[in-house]
Amino acid sequence: MRATATIYQNPLLQGCGLPPFTDIKPEQVEPAFSHLLAELEKELARLETNIEPTWSGLVEPLEKLTEKLNWSWGILNHLMGVKNSPELRMAYEKVQPQVIQFINTLGQSKPIYNAFKTIHNSPIWESLASAQQRIIEAAIRDAELSGVGLEGVDRERFNIIQMELAELATRF
Repeated sequence: MRATATIYQNPLLQGCGLPPFTDIKPEQVEPAFSHLLAELEKELARLETNIEPTWSGLVEPLEKLTEKLNWSWGILNHLMGVKNSPELRMAYEKVQPQVIQFINTLGQSKPIYNAFKTIHNSPIWESLASAQQRIIEAAIRDAELSGVGLEGVDRERFNIIQMELAELATRF
């Protein structure tokens, strides 16, 4: 019970509003991201299983899912730039591979990619605002650049390179 209460009090899981930067401690990073990524993996699986190729059935739930990660990961990246410490670096380096792996999984989701393509090729397309069309086109482009079309060894190699790039960026 205590561990559950503690995880929900973790400032990295607040998810909205102004981040409580002064309350964030390096020892909170790993539990926060372990919890957050497990939650997001479940949400992604649910979305992929029940995908509906419409704005409200795909784009809105996907935005909610990614916003959770962007909020917490953005805070941690900010802290790495302004309040870096050996403890924070170690915590960051520990969770970074899991975050990159989730980002790769999300970017390479064939059900999500196919749903975006379905929207783009359907009669719904013409009824969307130009901003919505640009968002969908960008999502399709981003998925293609994230390796959604790769299979087997090529996908594995792509993901290894993405992980190496993230590690290099952190070191420099």
